[in-house]
Amino acid sequence: MELNELKLVTASNIIKLRTGKGMTQAELGARLNYSDKTISKWERGEAIPDAYVLTQMAALFGVSVD
Repeated sequence: MELNELKLVTASNIIKLRTGKGMTQAELGARLNYSDKTISKWERGEAIPDAYVLTQMAALFGVSVD
């Protein structure tokens, strides 16, 4: 998987999981100690969270990092 594809898949998954829990970007950011602007960048595929943050999100949403 190329980096751009990985960013888009990650972005899509974050959006789906966040909205599925009824959370705003600001609420997710507060839970992870990141700004809503950072969450927005992740969801637009402009950046990708590091492995530690991915594991935090997986635990928060009750899913695996896979």
